[in-house]
Amino acid sequence: MGVGKVHYLCDDCWEQIELLKPPWCQICGLPCWSAVCADCREHPPLFGKLRAIAFYEPTLREAVHLMKYEKKQVISKHLNQLLQTHLPEDLASTGYDFLLPIPLHTNRLRQRGFNQAEQIAQGVAQVWGVPVRTDILFRIRDTVPLSSLGSHEERMKNIAGAFEVRSPDSIQGRKILLIDDIFTTGTTINEALKVLQVASPDFVDVLTLTRTRPSP
Repeated sequence: MGVGKVHYLCDDCWEQIELLKPPWCQICGLPCWSAVCADCREHPPLFGKLRAIAFYEPTLREAVHLMKYEKKQVISKHLNQLLQTHLPEDLASTGYDFLLPIPLHTNRLRQRGFNQAEQIAQGVAQVWGVPVRTDILFRIRDTVPLSSLGSHEERMKNIAGAFEVRSPDSIQGRKILLIDDIFTTGTTINEALKVLQVASPDFVDVLTLTRTRPSP
């Protein structure tokens, strides 16, 4: 993959990003010709809707890695532009009360220096004018990065009990958009949704910058 001196990724690589566009499942947002895909009909998810901007394939995988682990913050500006240009229209008209980024544990935040989910949420807020709340959902366990774990069982065990809601009254009856950088197996998102649902929101939708392509 070409890497430039200024932008780290060449124009050809950026142009290879595969955006997610309709027609898609109205729930999970994956390409689908019917209103709701078979998987969502058979196994209804905890979220109301999930949307991602693009698939997690070579260019975005490299860009996210450079931003998160090599602290190439210049890339975040390009990712933010990608996000703001392609925000899903069906989410834009929902009227969310606030945006809720998936939090990092304080140890990880101190090590990295920023929360990528919060950066994404701030980018959305600039376009929609919806407040970002970082005082509600907290990560209380310093979990192992899920990318280092193989099986679904390992991921579930690792993330169990990782989140806590403080000030649940702020959630009750609210329309919430939960935001993260990557959706892979859904383990992290689902664990956060479980603790949020206890506080009885109106509904919780999910937006991620990117998501893995499902297995055929």
